[in-house]
Amino acid sequence: MNAQLRRRFASAALIIGFFVFWELACIAFGIRDIILPRPTQIVATLLQRMPAVWPHALQTLYTTLVGFALGIAAGVVLGSLVGSSKLAYDVAYPLLIGFSSIPKVAVVPIFVLWFGAGTVPAVLTAMILCIFPIVVNVATGLATTEPELEDVMRALKATRIEILTNVGLPRTARAAP
Repeated sequence: MNAQLRRRFASAALIIGFFVFWELACIAFGIRDIILPRPTQIVATLLQRMPAVWPHALQTLYTTLVGFALGIAAGVVLGSLVGSSKLAYDVAYPLLIGFSSIPKVAVVPIFVLWFGAGTVPAVLTAMILCIFPIVVNVATGLATTEPELEDVMRALKATRIEILTNVGLPRTARAAP
């Protein structure tokens, strides 16, 4: 058995062991269901109530994916704008840090007041949760791109957009952890 398969087996065994321990501890110590339900009760209730839960789960998945996609798009565009100029980076980076420090839970009621309860505030919330790390990583990646690569592209008469799409963004994507 190779090392990767052994690690996966050990990980699966740990997870299964955790749930078995949880189940047995609840039974052995007589823990009431209202305090800590057993895993088998949770699964049974989920299966029983799945028809009522499923539409809400799909709506949550939809809002999360749309918000994440919008956050990625806006984050890459903003990060490209901020990271492509030293002046823009120096000016906008402190502002980005300031905006990121605003608690996201404080912004949600404002979105609800502006857009009403529904999908739009949920999508915007998902978007603002992911936009800051993307902007910062793209801007930092572009700001730290090797100038030699940009010089080679300029010598080949590349435009700023071509340098960004052929050197900056690919280097940024490769450098991301």
